[in-house]
Amino acid sequence: MVYGKLSAQENFTGYINPEVSLKLNNETLWSYQFGIAQRDIVYYDIEDRRNFREEIKFQGQFIELNHYTSRSVGKYGKITGGVRYRFIEIYTKKQNEIRFSEQYTHTHNLKKFALAHRLRLAQRFRVKNTFRTRYRFSVIVPLNPQLQTKDHKKLNLATTVEGVWEFGKEETPNYGIRYSNYLNYAIFKDTSINFGLEYRYRDFTRNPYTQIFLVSALKVSL
Repeated sequence: MVYGKLSAQENFTGYINPEVSLKLNNETLWSYQFGIAQRDIVYYDIEDRRNFREEIKFQGQFIELNHYTSRSVGKYGKITGGVRYRFIEIYTKKQNEIRFSEQYTHTHNLKKFALAHRLRLAQRFRVKNTFRTRYRFSVIVPLNPQLQTKDHKKLNLATTVEGVWEFGKEETPNYGIRYSNYLNYAIFKDTSINFGLEYRYRDFTRNPYTQIFLVSALKVSL
């Protein structure tokens, strides 16, 4: 991967965020997902830049274990409760943290594409507890519609826009926007991979800063 820093944005950070998840389906309305993820920050070494060497370095941020339990509601809806635990102390002096989330998703498959809405509430427990309200709108377009059958879905392009509102007892409320594009490719009937980029413009009402994520995921359904 090649990472470049834009000269017009000094407050800019890049990340790599791979994830593997296993989803358990059954004949009921319930489903369960278990996953593991890891995040690295990508940056230029300051000393190397002073020595006129453009060297990219990586620094681990955390390893995450997560679980989500979902129940289908109606024809298009789903409610989900989740927990995520992040092991941060193995990389930095910051404390490990736990996150809880509750969400509702509504996905409607149209003739040539699908539309999805997601409303999520999240609680992040650490030294300073943070609460989030998030709304995401997604459009999923098949790139090879001639192969899009029930048992053979090959390649999709997903575009999402999400608004995030963060607040806490010791934090001033702030707002952010996330935009992402990623490809979903079905390797087998029950196995797919995601690969794409996510752009985040955070805290734009007070002290704005920008992040970009290289996102990859392997998803297996049983």
